[in-house]
Amino acid sequence: MERERQFLRELTHWPPREAVGAWLRMVMAWLAEVVRAERAFLELYRRDGGTLTVSFQCTTAQEEAIRGVTAQGIVASAIASGRTLHLPWASLDAGADQQARQETVLCVPIFSAQPGTLYLEGRTGAGPFSDEDVQLTEHVAQFLLPIIEGSELAGEVRVPDPTSELRKRLRLDSLAGRSLALARVFEQVALVAPLDITVLLAGDSGTGKTQLARAIHDNSPRRDGPFIELNCAAIPETLFESELFGTRDGAFTGARKLSGKIAAAEGGTLFLDEVGELPLSAQSKLLQLLQSKQYYALGSTTVVTANIRILAASNASLPGLVQDKRFREDLYYRLNAFSIRVPSLAERREDIGTILDTLMKRASFEHSLPVLPFANSFRMACETMELPGNVRQLRSRLEHALLRAVAERATQIEARHLDEDSAGAGKGENAGLESFAESTRQFQRELLRRELERCEWNVREVSRRLDLTRSHVYNLMRSYGLQRA
Repeated sequence: MERERQFLRELTHWPPREAVGAWLRMVMAWLAEVVRAERAFLELYRRDGGTLTVSFQCTTAQEEAIRGVTAQGIVASAIASGRTLHLPWASLDAGADQQARQETVLCVPIFSAQPGTLYLEGRTGAGPFSDEDVQLTEHVAQFLLPIIEGSELAGEVRVPDPTSELRKRLRLDSLAGRSLALARVFEQVALVAPLDITVLLAGDSGTGKTQLARAIHDNSPRRDGPFIELNCAAIPETLFESELFGTRDGAFTGARKLSGKIAAAEGGTLFLDEVGELPLSAQSKLLQLLQSKQYYALGSTTVVTANIRILAASNASLPGLVQDKRFREDLYYRLNAFSIRVPSLAERREDIGTILDTLMKRASFEHSLPVLPFANSFRMACETMELPGNVRQLRSRLEHALLRAVAERATQIEARHLDEDSAGAGKGENAGLESFAESTRQFQRELLRRELERCEWNVREVSRRLDLTRSHVYNLMRSYGLQRA
């Protein structure tokens, strides 16, 4: 009992930020000694796909064996459902030699921004842990939460941020995320930004093509020049020529001299968003500009040479539009000197947490609202919901949730703040949208359940088959209430 009291006193001596890793290893050693465990293992499944691991008396091979056990079957279900697991080790692996492994396993789930587990393995032949040992281990797991969540544990992350080196070389502040998919986009930006060629950005609506175009401009030799954006879908066909090229006095009744977007972008970059929406008549004029870098203002006979770089973006498939004769093939090839596809949020869900933090700072500044922390339920809901509108839709949902939370004077944003006002539920078009979202959620749940059963609840294999991180699979299992029978 005295050793237990001394251990609890040690827990109250929180370490400085730079010593958290060493302190956690000491805690694992103390805990193993107090409850008479052979080895202790703490692992947190981070949103970036990496793992944070601290262990006591574990070789690399033993860590891998524990990691394999906690990624499958009974233990995976316990972590997802939030239940403490206490059972003989041999029952975790039906194929194991029952006589060779007689240790007892105690596995306590940890729930923070990323899920994890605190795993203890008893000594051979010592029997099960006592009720007091189980309670103490659960208490330690909960006590460690603020330490784990408030530290980066330098050197403990197994998978580094793949975007970090590129962020040191490039100006990419407007693009939040740490995923491998985003790192691949950054690599393409590093390659093409210094070259004065046309770049075509493809991707779904709301993925951040405008921000990526600006990043290319900011990292190019034209960075000190203007960045001018023209949304081709927002300009009537009859006004496109004057908007792009400008007009001279008397070009048509009531016309006055007006500089166009090309003149405004002189020495910098002209970004043509939604270029697939251009009517065919306007496409021929744009093609002429790309071929010669020369143009005439509307009504003028004086040729002007444009010193600009053109970037274009489209959420529609331009090859498909070419095939349908709705987009000029020669223009497509001119625009597509180099192409970058911007991944959707569904392809980089591990970035949602980082994006939420960035959007919260921006929303609070723009609307003069307080920065509220996110409850784990809110983060989990955002990471599992369908977002066909990508970052644009996520921002809209966050801003609505922030306003609801502020209105009720809440201290944090919770998952319930994502719900539409009850007065509007079930009415008009919103009812159809909600039913679609619910249908999508049911499809996701059934897909995950089927894959878990097919893989015998091996979370590592399920994450590989569905191309998700282990932490995201655990979050989904908990969100959908899936656990092994």
